[in-house]
Amino acid sequence: MMSVVRLTSQALVLGLSLLVPVGALAQDEGEAVPTLDLEPERGCPARPDLVPFTSRSVVGLPGAGWVVHQAVIPDKKDTFFPGVEAERPGVKLVPSEVDVRKLGAPDPSVPLWVFGKADAAPCRAVPTTWWAVRMGTDEERKTYLMAELQMECDVLPPGRLSGTPVAVRQKDAPTGCKLRRANDNSTGKAGMGLPLELVDFVPVRECEAPECVRLWERFSSQWTDGSAVHDLTVSWMERKGKKDPCDWATEDLTLLLLRPPGALAPAPLKGGGSYFGTLYDASGPRTVLSRHLGVLYAHDVAKPNAAPKAIRYASPTEEDLLTAKRTLSPCKKR
Repeated sequence: MMSVVRLTSQALVLGLSLLVPVGALAQDEGEAVPTLDLEPERGCPARPDLVPFTSRSVVGLPGAGWVVHQAVIPDKKDTFFPGVEAERPGVKLVPSEVDVRKLGAPDPSVPLWVFGKADAAPCRAVPTTWWAVRMGTDEERKTYLMAELQMECDVLPPGRLSGTPVAVRQKDAPTGCKLRRANDNSTGKAGMGLPLELVDFVPVRECEAPECVRLWERFSSQWTDGSAVHDLTVSWMERKGKKDPCDWATEDLTLLLLRPPGALAPAPLKGGGSYFGTLYDASGPRTVLSRHLGVLYAHDVAKPNAAPKAIRYASPTEEDLLTAKRTLSPCKKR
């Protein structure tokens, strides 16, 4: 005679608990039910292997889109721009049969994770087409190894700095890590006071209207816990009786400031340039990024007083050098 065993809900749960890993049970209307363990987010890497992007037009390639920096090709291995070709800018396709590892390319088995649109999760990307790019001035000209990417997400087209992608190179996806762009900006016209938390960082100047005016502009990324990054530009312009703004004496100040989690006030970051964005995760901001003249700077939020890591991805042109200085002068005098 077959015996029938009738299990209660409590007995069923007890039996499942012997099979399901610890921590995989949840409460549902007073009874435990099995759930699946979720892999914890990895967050942002402490020391990210950053990979900068450059627009195709900047390197001399047709069409819209991006190429990603891979390496600086050593002069002794540069067979793409021999003789007089090395004395001027240019771009050449790297043949498919060439071993790009010998040109300095990193391990192709380690994927790139591209941060494109603001506050979006990174997507996986792999290089497809390789280019040798000769760029820079007569004083500083190098050949860079760059690549087009096949990406699993859309990125913004070239335009403003705030839309330029950046990537990290690592084996596993940096789950939970995102890139925050400037999400707040303010402009101070003549006579307007600076934001209170930034006043102490701007020196006092004798500047009284109408002979002297002070303008300021701030771009910031902010978080709900009070963390913030501020990119501040201040310009003092003294007319000295001259009507043409290009003849006014102009003094400019630029500052990149960080208010890390738990801090009462911001503090200046060493080095850097124009604010690019901040890698952040559930713990808050982790790495502040800035750019200047072909260099991407990575500032460690945990070490705000340390010099940033610098990644050279391009050599500036003469035009870049002429327009590098930031000013709020209506004449944009350099």
